[in-house]
Amino acid sequence: MAEIALNPAASGWRSLSPGARVLVANGLAFNLGFYMLMPYLAQHLGAGLGLAGWVTGLVMGLRVFSQQGLFLLGGWLGDRLGYRRAIVWGCLLRGVGFALLGWAGALPLLLLAAVLTGFAGALFTPCAQASLAAQCPDGAQRRQAFALHNLASEAGMLAGPLLGMALMRVDFALTGCVAGALFVVFAGLQWSLLPPDHGARATPQPLAAGTARASGRPWLALLGQPGLLRFVGLCATYQVMFHQLYLAVPAFVQQHRLGDGTLSAVFTLSAVVGIALQWPVSRWLVPRLGDAAAMGLGLALMGVAFLSPLVLAAWPLEAVLALGALLALGSVLCLPLFPTVLPRYARDCPLGTAYGFMASVGGCAALVGQASVGAGLGASGMGPAPGVWGALAVCGLLGGAGLWRVTRTVALPRAL
Repeated sequence: MAEIALNPAASGWRSLSPGARVLVANGLAFNLGFYMLMPYLAQHLGAGLGLAGWVTGLVMGLRVFSQQGLFLLGGWLGDRLGYRRAIVWGCLLRGVGFALLGWAGALPLLLLAAVLTGFAGALFTPCAQASLAAQCPDGAQRRQAFALHNLASEAGMLAGPLLGMALMRVDFALTGCVAGALFVVFAGLQWSLLPPDHGARATPQPLAAGTARASGRPWLALLGQPGLLRFVGLCATYQVMFHQLYLAVPAFVQQHRLGDGTLSAVFTLSAVVGIALQWPVSRWLVPRLGDAAAMGLGLALMGVAFLSPLVLAAWPLEAVLALGALLALGSVLCLPLFPTVLPRYARDCPLGTAYGFMASVGGCAALVGQASVGAGLGASGMGPAPGVWGALAVCGLLGGAGLWRVTRTVALPRAL
């Protein structure tokens, strides 16, 4: 499968501009640096620094809040400052934040590092998506670019923990410094290769009546577009399901005493499925299904994944592996299409603000989903009740059906 996809993928890569190529490569670099350090941070704060559990939770939670809660602000700043400038600042801030996380031992510095790393992601992610979309005005090319970006991200997710584990054997500070240096290097590459004229100074897509940018109130323009709100809301069901890899799945593994190696196997399997199937699916299957059907099917498959613990209740190991594989397959289908299709709805607001809005809504949905599922976990050592798995399955199936329904008749504008 990988050999069949190699030449078309290389052809798709060559068709991209130098700036688009570095943005695709950022998917690898960002996930490589992130997963090099983040999976081991809680252990470092607790066992390494001897911090109390509530302090560890505070540092981790502040990082998540600083990112998820500020995506909209980050996208808006990109529209005002220019995407290249916002992306470079995001890389530099994350580089400093990761190095500080590795080196710091005092709580004030750790909190500062958490805020820097979180805000850096909020600044970088929507602006990188907006810049990539603006550099690929053709719908088919944009679909390929985001598929390649997702493929690169999966590769970084697979390699990051392995490299981080090797560096951790030397010193956690070394891990933080290497991860931080990676972001600084890519900041320099992007300053050199990204076009400087995206963002507020160069409109990347037609604006109806020019109201969003001219009025200086793009956030209000977002709320005045029912189609955009429906699309973003339905896409947010993806975040509800995906984040169960960090809550419901570990609880299931703990409940059945499958061991920490099982959880690692689920993440590895998820990354391998993404790497092996992302390009073939995006290249051959999605064009035949169409964007609407592919996104709907992807969310539905993710919903079906949560039936695995019910259908395979007698075989918990097989159940959790099937769950991980189906989640990854659904993600391969729908995740690259979300940023690909969003510009069809963002006609009355700047792209960066629209991508930031989608990320913020997804973050809020993930928070609500985690809180709801967490309430259904019961006492420590208990796994999700059957009703939790059923509710997550219904979430995916309804989200998929709804997304197919609202996107199947949306036409792509001639140019961005």
